[in-house]
Amino acid sequence: MNYGDLKDLNKHLLYKRIVEWNEDKLVLDDGTIVTLEESEQDCCASASGKFSNVKLDAVITNVEVGEQINIPNDDTTINEVKVTLFHNQNPIALAEMPAVAGNGGYYYSVGSFVVNGIHFPIVEA
Repeated sequence: MNYGDLKDLNKHLLYKRIVEWNEDKLVLDDGTIVTLEESEQDCCASASGKFSNVKLDAVITNVEVGEQINIPNDDTTINEVKVTLFHNQNPIALAEMPAVAGNGGYYYSVGSFVVNGIHFPIVEA
């Protein structure tokens, strides 16, 4: 797995336009592909994500990775992170990614923002 440092995420995204999208990926004007993927997991743990509220042809001027939030669950650990892409002060894309620790919280998973094959971990459980 090719991991990147989250502080370097901006250099891969800023000042590029979103030209195509679906829940699974963004395509930027220079051909950059952005996905949300499970980078690591154990047993029955998992991480997944989706994009929403995407506005095409807006230039990305800021990337905000939210704080990891715990979602109460009696059986396991579930954490979620939201990543917002902005054009100036206007949100132009939202990525939501939960990670689940599996049966009874005994396992682990890591979810990443993936840019051209480089994994930037954003959430873990």
